[in-house]
Amino acid sequence: MSLLRGVVRSIDTLNSVIGRAVALSLLFLIALVVYEVTLRYVFRTPTTWGNELISFIFAGYILLGGGYTLLHRDHVAMDILYARFTDRTKAIVDVLTAGFVILYCWILLRETGIMAIEALETGQRASSDWSPPLFPVMVSLPIGAALILLQAIAKLIRDLHMAATGVPLLPDPAVAHEPEMGQ
Repeated sequence: MSLLRGVVRSIDTLNSVIGRAVALSLLFLIALVVYEVTLRYVFRTPTTWGNELISFIFAGYILLGGGYTLLHRDHVAMDILYARFTDRTKAIVDVLTAGFVILYCWILLRETGIMAIEALETGQRASSDWSPPLFPVMVSLPIGAALILLQAIAKLIRDLHMAATGVPLLPDPAVAHEPEMGQ
């Protein structure tokens, strides 16, 4: 059991560190957007690379932050019935649906991995005036998919333990993440 706790804790820590780093990098993305908008609408001299770079960074940002989002259960959810379940019932439902999540993550990892390898092997570039190499953004996609897959596996381990015992394997990071009232 301590091995499972260690694995889950390691995955949680990895996604937490990467998620926070990605969140901080959002400041660079905001600065880049402000710079591009200012040049475009104030000085009427947009860059040839700004919009494309913003799109590339945003694509990487979305997937690299996915594991952190799953860790803290911050994905959009319609939980009208689910919210009324006990923690153990929620875990059972999550175990029953985990296969779909893991399959989706596996396909996402495989397909983005193929795209990244192709971009690396061929030196693929964007078909624009700027023509940047595509490998940086393409490599970030399978890394992000792998982080989401790892977090989905960690969640499955947590849910299996809760479903079987009724006791959490580790403290729930999503609960610790929620702000208290008045803050």
